[in-house]
Amino acid sequence: MFDPRDPYERYWWHYESRRPLSIAQIIALGSTDAETVALIWLMLEHGASLTVAGPTDPQPGVGKTTTLNALLQFLPEGTALAYMSGMYEDFSFTRLPEVDPTRTYALCNEVSDHLPIYMWGRVARRYLRLPSLGFHIATSVHADTIDDVIRMYRRDLRLEVEDVRRLGLVINMGLVGRIYPPRRRWFTTHYLHPAAPSERPDEIVKLPLSVWNPENDSFEHADACVIDELATIAGLPSQEFRAAFKRRVACLQEISQGRGIDMHEMFNAIEKVRKQERQLRS
Repeated sequence: MFDPRDPYERYWWHYESRRPLSIAQIIALGSTDAETVALIWLMLEHGASLTVAGPTDPQPGVGKTTTLNALLQFLPEGTALAYMSGMYEDFSFTRLPEVDPTRTYALCNEVSDHLPIYMWGRVARRYLRLPSLGFHIATSVHADTIDDVIRMYRRDLRLEVEDVRRLGLVINMGLVGRIYPPRRRWFTTHYLHPAAPSERPDEIVKLPLSVWNPENDSFEHADACVIDELATIAGLPSQEFRAAFKRRVACLQEISQGRGIDMHEMFNAIEKVRKQERQLRS
């Protein structure tokens, strides 16, 4: 079990990133924007699981691990991380009486068959079913689109529809342009709705949080209906959710000016927002 407030603990089991970046620095580089990250921040604070997907033609330096490192800073204080041991994982942590599933994220560096420290087959299937036990997961995969992510989970790993619906946030990212250094962009960010639509019980509903527009290198954001649906999933009144969203957008826009603040400064910025909200509730 590890403390998610220290991102450098991810050096265990090859969880390290060659160049740790804060989410503010990632926004400053244009990979994503404040509105997209603000929604992710809110949903992670309310227990969303997370998949970061990169190209199926593996390229070094796409940024999946760096993105996971950065987003882990948004987990609630008191959250514990269980670091998976790849194909050697025995999931013994799930049987420990002192482990609270609702406050635990199980972290797998990658779901693939490329290396023994990654997860595949029955081990990956068991890992991806942890949310059914109350745990949360965070991992990366090779998939070009949100549909490819779902297809891999359903067809290759034989997950049930209900298991996929519990997997929350899915970010699809990649490299764009022909110049060096390459530019990284979050092509799409979705939230997998945990409930089935009444008229289509076998469908997996993909709520779009943002989509990258290559024409002007900008991001198109979730509409009002999606925002309201996310508020319901998070268990918050729509007005309260929208106010929290605006506070996070303002914070992220401020701290991503210039080159953006680093990971250590991020903790202070996040705590400032949380302190403000505690004062509003008191």
